[in-house]
Amino acid sequence: MEPIEIVFMIIFNALPIIILAIPLFFIWKKTIGKLYLRIFLGITVFYIIYWILPMIFQVGETPDELGVPPAEEGNIAYGVAYIFTHLGSLIAQFFSYPIITLPFIFLVAPFISIIFLWNKLRKEEGSLKSNLEQISYEIKESPLERTKKALIRNNWSREKQILKLMIVLLPISLYLMQVILQISGLSEESLTTGGTSLGWFLEILFVYLAIFIFSIEILFSSQVALKGRFFGEKIREQTYKSLYTIGTPMSIFSIILFALLYKGSIAIIIYFFAYFIMASVIFILFLDIFEPISILVFVKLIDWWKNRKTRKVNTQNFYYMLIFGALALVSYFILNLVLTNFVYTPLFGVPGSPEELAIYAAGEYTLSNPDLYLILQFDLLIIYGILITEIIPAIILILILAYGLKFLKSKGLGISIYLPVIITLSILLVFTSGDLYWLTGKTSFTRVFGLNFYTLRTASLEAYLPDFLSILAAPYVHTRYIFNIILWSLMIFYLKKEFRIKNIPIEQDQVKKIIYSTINDFPIYDDYAENKDGYLISRREGVELEYIEQEREEIKVIMKLLESDKLLEEVKPVDEIERKRFYFTLRYLYKNNLINILMPELSYLFEPVEKQGLYIIYDDGRGVYNYTFQKDVEQDPGLISGMFSAITSFIKEMTKSTEVLKKIDHGDITILLEYGNRIFGALFIKGNQTTEVRTPLKEFVKKFETQYLDVLKNWTGSLSPFKNEVNDKLVDDIFKEE
Repeated sequence: MEPIEIVFMIIFNALPIIILAIPLFFIWKKTIGKLYLRIFLGITVFYIIYWILPMIFQVGETPDELGVPPAEEGNIAYGVAYIFTHLGSLIAQFFSYPIITLPFIFLVAPFISIIFLWNKLRKEEGSLKSNLEQISYEIKESPLERTKKALIRNNWSREKQILKLMIVLLPISLYLMQVILQISGLSEESLTTGGTSLGWFLEILFVYLAIFIFSIEILFSSQVALKGRFFGEKIREQTYKSLYTIGTPMSIFSIILFALLYKGSIAIIIYFFAYFIMASVIFILFLDIFEPISILVFVKLIDWWKNRKTRKVNTQNFYYMLIFGALALVSYFILNLVLTNFVYTPLFGVPGSPEELAIYAAGEYTLSNPDLYLILQFDLLIIYGILITEIIPAIILILILAYGLKFLKSKGLGISIYLPVIITLSILLVFTSGDLYWLTGKTSFTRVFGLNFYTLRTASLEAYLPDFLSILAAPYVHTRYIFNIILWSLMIFYLKKEFRIKNIPIEQDQVKKIIYSTINDFPIYDDYAENKDGYLISRREGVELEYIEQEREEIKVIMKLLESDKLLEEVKPVDEIERKRFYFTLRYLYKNNLINILMPELSYLFEPVEKQGLYIIYDDGRGVYNYTFQKDVEQDPGLISGMFSAITSFIKEMTKSTEVLKKIDHGDITILLEYGNRIFGALFIKGNQTTEVRTPLKEFVKKFETQYLDVLKNWTGSLSPFKNEVNDKLVDDIFKEE
């Protein structure tokens, strides 16, 4: 190969990635830039595995020559068209992960998390019902707001842990899967000569493994608590520790056994390892995007579980979903008819025609020296197959379902009515997709640029699955379209919704915490008058006061009243005539984007407590900062810090436990403890612990340590850096009552 050909090959193969990187320079600091960075990283990893790695493994093979007519040699436009068509097929394959594969993981995992929760409740003292009533969780913001914060925060520590765990578990899983393949009658020869059962089923294995790991993550991320105690973090820590401890030596042993048993398959096995790591990287890149909606699904399941016997399904407007279901079916068949006749046939020929068969044949891995034009068409066929027959029909179903949910009070009922449509079309998508193929790259070159340009052409290998493996793969293969449509519909449905929290006293010793979300349309008068939904009225953020000053006095009074969120019952007039007048006033404010109207999304009960004192203590027992909630309750900070130092040292020495102390009960006083890296916080309360005080304590310790990270790293004992109003304001903001 001439030096100029090497330089030309590197530049032209890297050109698509360079072009995709250009937008990052303009949107780097924006939220959309953070999202685009993750997509770009995912495409890059996908590009390396599909376009670069196979080239390394095929060094000893004779490259295919992608033939072009002599008249086309030197036709740069023809060559560039091929490069970007090839990139298009690569991107289409990549987006099948976040659009089709990952939603399956992120929607199934919450149901697995419910099984973990059920097991925890079953083992706890007390009845299952009473324990369920004492479950609480953390939902403070909408899924979109949580995603934005995660993208801006750009913290990858958790993702690194998950990736590390999946890499540790891969060799064990791969070896066990190879045993399954042997039981199924597949030999080493079939593996080394292009059999793709191992490769294709590796994707299924990744999906199942990711579901298990993410179901543990949900317990941790949702801050689910029983009787005020977070248990998801402990389950996650214990599970990960056990898997690391057992998995690492077993993985090493599995790799050795695998290498001994399949000496001739090492290159292919390395490629499959790389493929699994690639899928894992794409999974963690999209974790922050999908996790918020998964958590919402999880807590909605808990809420339904708690109230399933008392809550009645609201069937109002259910017929809307029947109409939308029929619309989805008609839209799908019209789209399929139009695309087949006006797109597919002109490009690829009538299905089953010699033209179509020639394109499929050109893309086969075993075919040597195919025509460049046919390979270009094969890449177009892949784009069509993924985009037109899978992604676009799914988008239509998603948008119709998301829009239809706006008209129904019960989202569960809406999805249930729509489900037969999804199942019907999912079956059509599965059974009309034809044979399963494993797409990879095969070393090739072409003279279309006037010199030898080496690249990888897209090549297909038929994925044969024995009956046993087909059964294992069936849950994923036959339901992935159903789950991706439901999850994406929920994401779109909640996209523009805002969330609010309000604590409502029920009895002397109980408070009901209600999480509200904005309604889709202004309520009809009967709903307003009866107020069965328990509406909450909130003034929109960012409303200009100058604009309000121009309104009539009635509007000014209402907007002044709504400086804090109010229940509709608190502001609605008693007199019927005034009540009607107030309804139209609210409607005016709502239509002019001055107020939000919200309805309950989730709720749970908790016991209020009396906060007395907060103490931040260095890990060696020295007091750092203290705050008194009750002015008539004073404790000596020095005495408090000394007490904790003595107690924790005594407990560790006597019990030999590595667990940290989290709670101290002393009569009617409870002391809650939360730990950072160099400090821990102690909160004195009167009453039983709940997440309403445990969560703010944890948040305060984290923010306090972040704020004074440099000071605490080599702290001399001086208290002057911490004596300022910023800390007191931080306490007020975090521990304030909703």
